Parts: sequence; structure tokens; C-alpha cells
Amino acid sequence: MTPPPRPTTSPLLRTLSQLLALTGALASTFAVSGCALWGLEGGPDAEGAATPPAAATAAPAVQAVQGSDGVQRIEITVDDELRLTPQVVAARPGRIELTFRNVGLTPHDIALRIPAATGTGNINGSATDTLTVEITQPGTYPMPCLYHGTSGMRGTLQIR
Repeated sequence: MTPPPRPTTSPLLRTLSQLLALTGALASTFAVSGCALWGLEGGPDAEGAATPPAAATAAPAVQAVQGSDGVQRIEITVDDELRLTPQVVAARPGRIELTFRNVGLTPHDIALRIPAATGTGNINGSATDTLTVEITQPGTYPMPCLYHGTSGMRGTLQIR
């Protein structure tokens, strides 16, 4: 007994099948690249993301230096390794000037979580942005990168 003849696929059906396969591949590519755009945290400020291990966050504080005008100043570098250096800044209550210098190519956006929240906005590679704030209350104020917070790119401003 001979097997029944195999049905032939029309060119239109083959084209539709190939188009569906291509659409699925493109959808997968865009889904993966969307995650890469934000990093592992998946969105601004990594809301609800896991906190990095304590060992990764325990860095010595670097004191901001007070100028003759009474303003405390410090430069913080941000880089392609998703680090703020120094990670912890210590200052006294008063006027503080934080200069963020991007020494890499990856853009960053550093937020300063003080009562009147402020931030740098986008700092492209090789760019610099300075925040000047007046903080009167002692406390610990987070400085996360809005793009890379869950990747561990978080700093702290300690007012003592």
C-alpha cells in the first residue's frame, strides 16, 4: 500500500508562516533589548528591587571639604562599572555642593532623596553635573542612579 500523497503548501501559506516566525523573533529581540536598556533593574529608580548585599554597601565615608565661602564640596565619579566613588559622602548640616563626573560612556541619572528631592538628570559619558543643596537635618539620604539602582549603583549622603 502506498502512503497518501503529501499535501503541498501554497506559497502564500509558506510566506505567512515565515512572517510569523520573523515576528516572534523580533518580539523576543525587543523584549530582551528593552531589559538591556534599563539594565537588570528594569526601570527608573529600581522601585521594589532587591537591596545589594551589605558587604557591597559598607564603604567608608569621605568627608566633603568646606571652602572659605562655607560651602561643603565633593566630587563623585560615576563609571561604566556602575559605581559611585566615593559611595558614601559625609557632611555637616548646611550648603553642600555635589559634583558628579561621568568618567565612562554609560549615561547615569543620580537622584538625591532629601525632603525636596532633586537629581542630576541624564549625565552622558564624559559629562559633569553639579547639585547644590541646603540640608539642615542630620540623617542618611540615598543617592541612587535612576537607571542602575538594582545593579548596586547607589550612594549615600550622611549629614552628621
